[in-house]
Amino acid sequence: MTNPTVRELRTKVDAAWANLTRQLDGMEPYLERGDEPGEWTTRQVLAHLLFDPGWDATATLKKFAARDVPTLDLKPGETYLTAERRRMTLGQLVDALDAQRRAVFAYVEPLPEAELQERKVRIPALRPFLGVEEVPIAMYVGVFFDGHWNNHAGQLAKIRKAVGLPDAK
Repeated sequence: MTNPTVRELRTKVDAAWANLTRQLDGMEPYLERGDEPGEWTTRQVLAHLLFDPGWDATATLKKFAARDVPTLDLKPGETYLTAERRRMTLGQLVDALDAQRRAVFAYVEPLPEAELQERKVRIPALRPFLGVEEVPIAMYVGVFFDGHWNNHAGQLAKIRKAVGLPDAK
């Protein structure tokens, strides 16, 4: 049985996932469109959410430590749009994001509550957003798979509107 923190994270992340995928309904023809000239396209948003090529959710989570806290160098604002991602369909991009979500929970669900709070990484790029650099596993999952996905779902909603699609239901 999973602990209360994981259950809460799963509820929030599942809701963020539902929000994100609702925004993507009908967006296949609009992968290369942004809401305004110069703004990210749907494809760029999804590539950004996938993180850098080769990023592995489990390997990242295994780096979190209670002592000798390692540093993760994240680059906010990077789209990570590779040649491979330029060729991916909307379904393939969504499947890749879903695989990340499933990998995260496969790793965190069996962890004891204490590990979710005690094991941390340092992410200097988070200081402007959270006021802290050291984040425990639970906060990391919440920030990146709830807050981050919901933020970009809002961006996708703007693109939907710009291309003339109805609000996502």
